[in-house]
Amino acid sequence: MAAEAPPGTRAAPQAVDRRAGTALALALLCVYGGLAISVDFPRAAIGIQSDEATYYMMGHSLAEDGDLTYRREDLQRVWKEFPSGPAGLFLKRGRDITGAGLMLRPPFIWFQTQQDADSNRLFYGKSFIYPLFASPFVKLFGTNGFLLFNALLLSGVAWCAFLFLHARSPVVPSAVLAGAFVLATVVPVYYVWIAPELFNFALAFFAYFFWLYKEVSPRESMPRGLKWTAGGAGVIVAAMLLGIATFSKPSNALLFAPIAAWLLWQRRVPRLLVASAVFVLMAIGLFGLNTMITGDWNYQGGERRTYAWQFPFQTPQSAFDNTGGPMGRDETQTDVILQESVFWTNLTHNLRWYFVGRYSGLVAYFFPAVFALVLFLAAPRRRPLWQWLVLGGGVAQILLFVITLPYTWFGGGGSVGNRYFMGVYGIFLFLLPPVTSLAAATVPWVIGGIFMAKLVMNPFNSSFYPGSYADAGPLRILPVELSNVNDLPINTDRSARVIWFGDDPKRPAGMRDPGFQIYFLDKNGLVDADKTFWVKGESRADFLIKTDRPMKQLVLTLAAGDVPTTSRVFFDGRSQELEMPAGGTRQVTFTMGRGFPYMKTDDGKPRFVWMASISSSAGFVPLFTAGSTDTRFLGVRVRPLIVE
Repeated sequence: MAAEAPPGTRAAPQAVDRRAGTALALALLCVYGGLAISVDFPRAAIGIQSDEATYYMMGHSLAEDGDLTYRREDLQRVWKEFPSGPAGLFLKRGRDITGAGLMLRPPFIWFQTQQDADSNRLFYGKSFIYPLFASPFVKLFGTNGFLLFNALLLSGVAWCAFLFLHARSPVVPSAVLAGAFVLATVVPVYYVWIAPELFNFALAFFAYFFWLYKEVSPRESMPRGLKWTAGGAGVIVAAMLLGIATFSKPSNALLFAPIAAWLLWQRRVPRLLVASAVFVLMAIGLFGLNTMITGDWNYQGGERRTYAWQFPFQTPQSAFDNTGGPMGRDETQTDVILQESVFWTNLTHNLRWYFVGRYSGLVAYFFPAVFALVLFLAAPRRRPLWQWLVLGGGVAQILLFVITLPYTWFGGGGSVGNRYFMGVYGIFLFLLPPVTSLAAATVPWVIGGIFMAKLVMNPFNSSFYPGSYADAGPLRILPVELSNVNDLPINTDRSARVIWFGDDPKRPAGMRDPGFQIYFLDKNGLVDADKTFWVKGESRADFLIKTDRPMKQLVLTLAAGDVPTTSRVFFDGRSQELEMPAGGTRQVTFTMGRGFPYMKTDDGKPRFVWMASISSSAGFVPLFTAGSTDTRFLGVRVRPLIVE
């Protein structure tokens, strides 16, 4: 990298060549926009997954009915494209407001309400802002309009990223880095999601771009359509976008703090007051609109339920109360978050897993953010104040989720990577110093590509089967986020991945055999009906062991099949290697330490989790060796027992 300007100084005017950035943005728009228009989305998507059902129905309701009311007609519309129905739908009962007033604690306004007189009218239990912006495209292109809207967001982010980087760096490294920032990450996977993750990512990015572009580019070097950002208008638009982002996901409110601090530091108090007013009025206005529609400012609160298989108004007997399950979020679970016995254990481990976790770590899923952070910290004294404020905004978001959601901080089992980080990922581009080396600019492509290529190349499959993308490849070298055991992506296929062991009638006489769960992290553990499982031949099976109380010993009985094999057993940081002849049996015992305590339980008692793996160097197919009809490629058979 070339020498950098002193902190706080703006780049000198330079010859600007925007053709590479324009080509990058157009290429993304052609590829992703073309896919959006041409793909048979319901077939390609396989089905509705994660939280898509609610946003899908809201988008169509706005586009076709002009409202946000859930009725039987809205439900019937889903089956035109998805025979499985809107699995994962969130609905809430509306309220009629009869009175209101002010109070001193958030949300600072109280409402007196009564139940909606129309029992056949329900509302959607999610923020309506993403479907509202997408609805014109849905009106014109149907469900594919969501993807076209997402394609425009991707293209716009790539172009603005190039403009910001090129203001301080040569054209080629800037284009390469801008492309990596969007493509060498998990971001393109969320292009196929009918959900606000990509929308939130773009809102935060555009807000910071409009705020900071003038700090790196003289007005005379800006494109004609962006010269307005050189004055106070850029900050005002940034505040407006962050107000919208806050309604989409309230945690995004933290992203306004760096802008406010910057204006305060520059003593631009009038501009600070205007920006703050715009931010607050935009956010409060949208929450107020939600209150007018549903009778409740909190779209996730009140009488809110979730539905998977049967839906209100589906049949004459299907009602709001007798289908689905309660899912209101009106209060924080401080008793869970601040459990003294595990708070620091959770915090220290979660911060490590946040960066290097197998299913969510930034190194694998958002490497350009890590790259920007490393370059930023390489010469911290040379960074201007606004970059430190950007870093503060990013760190605040990370800590918010890690502390307040210790058992689901990356978004739950349906996530691909860390979907909660999507809202803040965009601002990490603004941590980058000037990069003049093409070799340095390609690093995010190399590292990001190693981890993300297979996910990005098949985003529909990665999204619908999130429990499978870490089954093989370099992701398996990363540690598993044990605190999220109940929300790991494998739980989307829980019947096949989470198996009950123990309580074995064949246990040795006099030995207690408590029940326990094994969470298979890949498809190399092949479960049989007799409380055993095979490790696939020439493979390694990774799994978690979970108990409801402390245990003393893990006893593993391993049996080779028709061929000799070498088996390596790993448990809780210890390992043993076993040479096994054909038909041979060996037993290995591990003392079970405390394990990782998992505290989010209905009865308030801790559960404990251990990491384990077993490999087999060889394998056989019973169909060819034993005259069996079993066509599986088998390595070593395992019978697990736990001694209490």
